[in-house]
Amino acid sequence: IVICTMTIIASLVIVVDQILKAFAYEISKQLSVFVGLIITNCIVMGRAEGYAMKNPPLASFIDGIGNGLGYSLILITVSFIRESLGSGKLLGIEIFKLTKDGGWYDPNGLMLLPPSAFFIIGLIIWGVRQWKPKQAETADFKIMSISHGEGGHH
Repeated sequence: IVICTMTIIASLVIVVDQILKAFAYEISKQLSVFVGLIITNCIVMGRAEGYAMKNPPLASFIDGIGNGLGYSLILITVSFIRESLGSGKLLGIEIFKLTKDGGWYDPNGLMLLPPSAFFIIGLIIWGVRQWKPKQAETADFKIMSISHGEGGHH
């Protein structure tokens, strides 16, 4: 039920954001940063509530601290990579000298767009699974060959 609630909240937030973009664009521009925060909070709260309902308070508290630190680390890592590769700067300080200033780096504008975060997180997951193969999940089903006339999966 927790996941359903969080999915409904996140979906409604996106719908409201789209309506604001259509009818109140200036307000939408000012509020756009908060849309992602609301959805991220839904993920964090859904995870925390799901764990807390099945565990004692101290374990839930420690789990909450650990998850909060973990989410923070991932968000900071992803933002560091996006900003440094997208603009050549970090916290407004130039870290890669740009080609227009006689340097070697040509900023990758794709890294500043929201989908780049998914690419980066995918690469981080791939890297962790290469480094620690035990992190990979086992398949829930086995894909069968269709040459035996069975097809599909079991």
